[in-house]
Amino acid sequence: MSPLFSSETRLYDLAWRDSDPGLLVEAWWGRESLDGGFEFHVDCLGTDAFIAPEMLVGKALTLLVSLPDGDRCGRSGLVRAARRLDPDGGFGRYRLDVVPWTWLLSQVRHNRVFQELRLVEIIERVFAGYHEHAAWQWSDEVASFMAEVPVRSFCVQYRETDFTFVARLLAEEGIGWCVEEDAAAPAGHRLRLFADSARQPEDLLSAQPLGGSGIRFHRADSQQEQDAVVVFGRRRELSISHTTALSYDYKRKRAVAASVPAHKAPGGEHAPVLEHYDFAGQYAWGDEDQAVRRQRLAMEASEARAEAFLGRGTVRSFRPGTGFELDGLPFDLSGASGEGRGGRYFSLTEVIHAGINNLAGERIESVARRLAAVGTWPASQAATGCDAARPATAPRELPPELIQLAAERGYGNVFECVDRATPWRPLLADGTGRRLNPRPTAPGPMSAIVVGPSGESEPQGADELWCDALGRIKVRFLWQGDAPHEQLSCWLRPMSRQAGAGMGWQCLPRIGQEVLVGFVEGDIDRPVVLGALYNGRGEGGVAPTPGGSATMVAETSCFDRASDHLAGGQANLAGGNSPIWHGGAARSHHHPGAMSGIRSKEFGGQGHSQLLFDDSDSQQRVQLRSSCHASELNLGHLIHQAENYRGSFRGAGLELRTDAWGALRGGQGMLMTSWCAGSEDAPAGDAAAATALVDQARGLAATYSAAAAAHRTVQLASAIGARGAAKSVIDPAAPPLNALLTAVRGLVAGSSLEAARRDSASKNTAPASGKIPHSTAALILQAAKAGFGAIAGRHLQWSCGETVSLLCGEHSSFAIAGKLRMHAGQAIGLLGGASRAGAGETGISLLAARGDIALEAQSDELALQAKRDLTLCSVSADIDLAAARRIVLAVEGGASITIDGGITVACPGTITVHASKKSFGGPVRAAYALPNFPRSEFRQKKRFAFSS
Repeated sequence: MSPLFSSETRLYDLAWRDSDPGLLVEAWWGRESLDGGFEFHVDCLGTDAFIAPEMLVGKALTLLVSLPDGDRCGRSGLVRAARRLDPDGGFGRYRLDVVPWTWLLSQVRHNRVFQELRLVEIIERVFAGYHEHAAWQWSDEVASFMAEVPVRSFCVQYRETDFTFVARLLAEEGIGWCVEEDAAAPAGHRLRLFADSARQPEDLLSAQPLGGSGIRFHRADSQQEQDAVVVFGRRRELSISHTTALSYDYKRKRAVAASVPAHKAPGGEHAPVLEHYDFAGQYAWGDEDQAVRRQRLAMEASEARAEAFLGRGTVRSFRPGTGFELDGLPFDLSGASGEGRGGRYFSLTEVIHAGINNLAGERIESVARRLAAVGTWPASQAATGCDAARPATAPRELPPELIQLAAERGYGNVFECVDRATPWRPLLADGTGRRLNPRPTAPGPMSAIVVGPSGESEPQGADELWCDALGRIKVRFLWQGDAPHEQLSCWLRPMSRQAGAGMGWQCLPRIGQEVLVGFVEGDIDRPVVLGALYNGRGEGGVAPTPGGSATMVAETSCFDRASDHLAGGQANLAGGNSPIWHGGAARSHHHPGAMSGIRSKEFGGQGHSQLLFDDSDSQQRVQLRSSCHASELNLGHLIHQAENYRGSFRGAGLELRTDAWGALRGGQGMLMTSWCAGSEDAPAGDAAAATALVDQARGLAATYSAAAAAHRTVQLASAIGARGAAKSVIDPAAPPLNALLTAVRGLVAGSSLEAARRDSASKNTAPASGKIPHSTAALILQAAKAGFGAIAGRHLQWSCGETVSLLCGEHSSFAIAGKLRMHAGQAIGLLGGASRAGAGETGISLLAARGDIALEAQSDELALQAKRDLTLCSVSADIDLAAARRIVLAVEGGASITIDGGITVACPGTITVHASKKSFGGPVRAAYALPNFPRSEFRQKKRFAFSS
């Protein structure tokens, strides 16, 4: 082997985990940072100029760096990329891009959900997917630091690389990380996660100095054995004086805010007071303590970047994640930590390395010139889109001073560090730089499927709905695929058109429905359900026209089978859910999508309830329907309907029907009339026509009741009073018909029900502003403009607690096919001809076409009186006049015949007897059977009125 490739005296060497390709380090450079890892470019020489670069990619190697004491330290990584460069004489030249295993995280994107897990558990699950290369360790203080941090109920990784996702979570909780060597790790290094930067291990050369304590601040001298820092300075930026954030807790209905001041003065005496304010969104933290903790971390992240120390030197062991003591500074660093062995102690946050192997002089000069041209090379790594966190990348341009150090001393670095007493916290910013540690912004609403308790997307029997006590549901996003049920969404609030205390619209999406999920302020961890989506395909309809090409014929025959009572074309061929009403069958179903509305569905069945609007031209219709007992209310143009099919005409107006029972109730009264309102602005209780009819009835009853009194028969109780003179149940100061007229003329306040009830109780009929017509008693008033029919197939019963009045302005007829029975507890009055005689000078006509007519006064007199003739005539039988005591026949002229135990004839004038034969015999006694009348006593204990 050429002496050039001997590594015994070289500053740098490569150690390969697998087969050694025999490459010699020519030069290397790169960047290494906290929370970013590293990327090194290593230029190598090889005796084989034809090594395939793909054979080197993915290999684990260690860049060995010789230290001043002869020992070596390593920087292990994976070869991310390899390329052949221009050869150098007989040697091949290669460039290797070396990265830590954490770089692999930046190449993988996931869409997944984590629920009810702590931060450490989530990170462990992500890292577990890289077990072939990954190694990591949590520092001891992390457990206590994270002890009070609650579990994350819902955490989404959406279109994020694993690197960005992990960096985001760690930054939110203030956990930093660095890469350190680990011989037992698969790739020779591990990730160390820490919460306290003051506990960082000390740099190797700082802890074991050759000629003194710590790292010396000294010029780079070839005579010096110890590496040194040759340039060191301090940078101070104006920073915020306090940070404030607010979040809203929708469960407790209040805002939770916190404000944390800076630990150090943000600037000089006249520096402005700056505040960083952020609305963190919904439910960003559970209580004030968590809010204060988050703002404290944000303030520490800001302060760590407001003051930094910059340096340049030759310390080959420098790595972010370690600390060093700097000795020999000729100036005072006010504010830096004074602890340590007589110097200043700092924590490294970023180091840019450059090293040139100790080759021949002219080769070193050539390499230095090549390093100076780094900025002209193509970028080593393409940008990763909009990811807020990216792995560290090697610089595209190296400072000339750094190249000079590398050429003269074999190694140089430019570094940045912070005072050990300053806590280091990761810090991410969104694309605008306005938001610290942002979550990814959702690109827009997303589709999801509502699921059940075990993640099922189809209902099990009647179990179609799954929600919690707050009405929230769970979904599986389409990008989750067949994720297990523990990785479903958290409980999501469905959006409602209106929501309030004891009010609003309630319509929860059911298992299997597709829903549209939005995100509050675009926060991927704060989803809400915006609504449900149809996602099925019906049997037929409009054919697709891809690119405007009508290559398919629309399938509409399935719709032609529909009729008044049979639906057609309502199947769902592609699964999912298709709309019940559609316009895909404008010809067969008689409408081009004119029907719309709301339909629910019973659990585990096909029953439904619906509110349907039909906007067909000049045939508008509204239907409120429940399939249970075919109960429905139809308004407008009445037709038959079978699902989407508009059937034949049935009528116009209103239909209320059910196969079960029905009831109409109005606690204060009810008006049913066939009179239209007087005008468009007439009140709902307008009953002017009905009131006029009641007034006519009252007048008619009063007239004929007076006639009955004049003719000494029974008067009408509805006109003079039922319970007493001028008294009724609904008005103790008016007879029933007068009380009814007062009630239907009622005017009550329209401001409130209580005020209306007061007017009703006072029987108000006086018009005033704000008064509207309503009855002042709980009446059912039925008024028909043309006629009113009450017809029953079997029974028709009329019953009331006070009076029944049948009042007619013309004629009334009773035609009974069977028997007519009239029973009265008191008198029955019949008055005919009160105004004039009827046809044939008839007053009252009482006839029996068959059978007897029995007129009996079973306890008192029976009087047959006539102003003119009284005729008793038997056409074919006898007339019997019988009395228990006597019978008297008398005329106004004074003659009479008295029949008792004897017969007495009295006559002031002549008695004339005409007979062909006269016979007077002895006494004879002839008995006559008189009727035996029943006796009963009707004792009325109490009167019951059929009213409240």
